[in-house]
Amino acid sequence: MAVATRINPNQTEDLYDNTAGYDEEVGVRLATGLSPDDIRRATILYNLFNGLWGVCIVVGDPGSGKDLFGNYLTFRIKRYFPWKRIMRDEKPRQVYGPYAGLFNPEVLSEELAKMREVAKGVGMAKIDGVLEEAADDWVTRKGVVLLKDSVLYLTEYWRYCYNRDPHNPMNKTMGGIHKMKRHIDCLIVGTVQLPTELDKKTCLPWIDWRVTCTRSTVNKTRFTYFIEKVKYDRRLDILISTSRPFSISFDAGKPRSYIGDGKIIIKKPNYVPETEEERIVLDVLKAGADRYEDLVEILETDGDMSEWEILETIKVLKFRKTKRVIDYPCDFSIFNSKSAPQMGASARLTD
Repeated sequence: MAVATRINPNQTEDLYDNTAGYDEEVGVRLATGLSPDDIRRATILYNLFNGLWGVCIVVGDPGSGKDLFGNYLTFRIKRYFPWKRIMRDEKPRQVYGPYAGLFNPEVLSEELAKMREVAKGVGMAKIDGVLEEAADDWVTRKGVVLLKDSVLYLTEYWRYCYNRDPHNPMNKTMGGIHKMKRHIDCLIVGTVQLPTELDKKTCLPWIDWRVTCTRSTVNKTRFTYFIEKVKYDRRLDILISTSRPFSISFDAGKPRSYIGDGKIIIKKPNYVPETEEERIVLDVLKAGADRYEDLVEILETDGDMSEWEILETIKVLKFRKTKRVIDYPCDFSIFNSKSAPQMGASARLTD
């Protein structure tokens, strides 16, 4: 005979979960000490990506800035939301700063080998179910611990969810992660040239956003990204936009004082300036103005150069292959980029 459990009315607080809930109850948690502009940008990113969870693919031609966006986004999330753990599949540059660790097939080789062992001798008709069960088991046990409250940034996303390798344990593992994205509270960002390369079962149905990359033909260091909410149409086998695009545009060659030590350094002190603009900028740098904001303030106040002319000049001094006179931290600096431009000509103040 079952015995009813008596509840002490004075101890009912143990029956309920009174911890803080979603952001409508606790507000958006941000790092302390952010400027008003940073608070605005952080809030936009938080709301744009649904509270920083879901699946986002970044698409574009080679050199259009796909990896640049992934590093731009994860670096700023790391800065604005330090409670979010950043996991990557490739090592960044040192100025990127701390991150939680690597996530890729090499790191997970032992777990993937166990899944392959489980699937040995299983017929093709049942192999999908066996691998999915093994992957789901890993996600619910170890994956939740590894990826909880994280941002997972994966380059060449097709390597993880390739539609031509549907029985790959990594493919099944990503499918399990995609299904658990909300419970794990994980934002997954993957770069890919063609969404059609992604698996129709484990990946495409779970995609929430598509980012389309474009690069300025005039200013080689400026990129614009169009972010839109999408939904997979199984019948048409395409991702359909369900929102108006939101654009993010920035100059990846502009010095950022919050990356690394933020300082502009002269690598070739004996360099002979080729233009008047170069001479002026280098003189101010040699006088001790080693931050971009200080350089702009001095030359706009006491000189006759605009910020645009200052920026174009220092980009030539940094990126032009035959110069490499100065160096400074910028968005190109935080990862091993092959998209950093070779500046072709010097900026001139007057003819």
